[in-house]
Amino acid sequence: MAALSNSRRGAAGIALIVSGALFVLALVIQLAGQSLPLVIVLAEVALVIALVILALGAVNNRLVQVALFAAAVGWAIIAIAGLGVIAIPATVVTIAAVVAAVGGVVGAIVLYTGKEISNRPAIVFIVAMILGALFLLGLGIVSLGSLATIVLLLFGLALIVAGVLFRRTQGGRR
Repeated sequence: MAALSNSRRGAAGIALIVSGALFVLALVIQLAGQSLPLVIVLAEVALVIALVILALGAVNNRLVQVALFAAAVGWAIIAIAGLGVIAIPATVVTIAAVVAAVGGVVGAIVLYTGKEISNRPAIVFIVAMILGALFLLGLGIVSLGSLATIVLLLFGLALIVAGVLFRRTQGGRR
C-alpha cells in the first residue's frame, strides 16, 4: 500500500468529490426542467483531472497508469465534444466513450488487485467506474431510457463516496 502517494491520492479524492457533486447537480438541474450542459462538461473535466492525478502521480503499476490515462483521454474527448466548440465526429466520441469505459473499469480493478490502496476505497472506485461505463453507454451506444437518470445519480454519488474514502484513508495515515 505504500506505493500510492498520499498527497496525490488526497488531491484525486478532492477532484472525485467535485466531479460527483457536479454530476448530481447536473441531474438536479435537469430534473428541475432546465438545461445547463456546461455543468456536465465541468464534471467530466474534474473526473479527467482526478484520473490524470491518479495515473501520472499516485500509482506505480504501469497497467493502472496506462488504463487510467486512457480513461482520462476518453473523458477529455467527451468533454471537448460536450462544449460544442470543436466539431468532433460521432464515431470519435463513441470510440472515446468505449476507451473511457474500458480504461476506467480495468484501471480500477487492477488498482484493487494490486493492493495499492485499501479495499473499501478500491471497491467503491470500481463501482463508480462501472456506473461511469453505464453512463457512457447511454451517450449513444445503447439507449438506457429513464434508467439513465438513476445511473447518473448513482455514478455521482459513487464518485463522491470514493473521493471521501480516498481523503479519509490519507488523513488516517498521518
